[in-house]
Amino acid sequence: MMRSILVILTLFVCSTQIALSQQYKLLQTELYGMQVYGGFLSTSYAADFTDFSGTVSCDKFTSGLGNGLTAGFQFELPVSNAISVVGGLGFHDRSGTLQTNSSFPIRYTSNSNGFAQVVMEQSIATSMKFLESQFDVRYIVLERYSYAIRVLGGIRIGFPINGSFTQQATIISPDNAGFIVNNQVVQQRTLSSGDITSFAGLQAGGVVGLEPMIRISPSMHLTGSIQYDIPFSSAFNDVNLNIAGLRAQCGIRYSIRTFAPSPLTP
Repeated sequence: MMRSILVILTLFVCSTQIALSQQYKLLQTELYGMQVYGGFLSTSYAADFTDFSGTVSCDKFTSGLGNGLTAGFQFELPVSNAISVVGGLGFHDRSGTLQTNSSFPIRYTSNSNGFAQVVMEQSIATSMKFLESQFDVRYIVLERYSYAIRVLGGIRIGFPINGSFTQQATIISPDNAGFIVNNQVVQQRTLSSGDITSFAGLQAGGVVGLEPMIRISPSMHLTGSIQYDIPFSSAFNDVNLNIAGLRAQCGIRYSIRTFAPSPLTP
């Protein structure tokens, strides 16, 4: 008897969920949607330069990494039950550090019958903040009553708010080598620092991503997204520096509807 009751309850729950998933549509009665978000940004640099305006020339920099925060606002218009167009404005911290190693002879040593090789690491730490507009299209690939998953693709247009850099040199080996600074021997010294003056103006790029959403009320969803930022051109006008990024974001999405949806909406 108990087994029969459990089977009936299971079939009832499954059939109810199937019916709800077929009846409820996230965008069906939506006039427009709004979303605020915040998150974490992992930045990747692809470079090809030995120096840029204000820095000291050294060995070639080719790559760099960084981390920062991101936050913003988005406005969304549905164009069908599965597709919507989105426009938004966000703040993105794309700071990072580029590093390169070099070696050179520094003195003659009788022990090694030659010149001692000094290995030095040179780094440029940047602080770069951008205000970016993003315009994309989002498509619902999976939808149930309690959640939905969307894919997105679009373009980004960014403007640098501010930027600065600090260039340093660090002796890696040998341990007894160093720089003489103010009559003291140190293993690290600052070569140059200042504001970045060679930004290329507007920054253009693409974006692709995945966005799951969890329904917490008829008009509100918790959102999360993974978005990859693709650079179209160099961020600087005097050297080649392409900035890509991977954003992990979470937010709250609110829908303005023609009427409050219910599970029984056809």
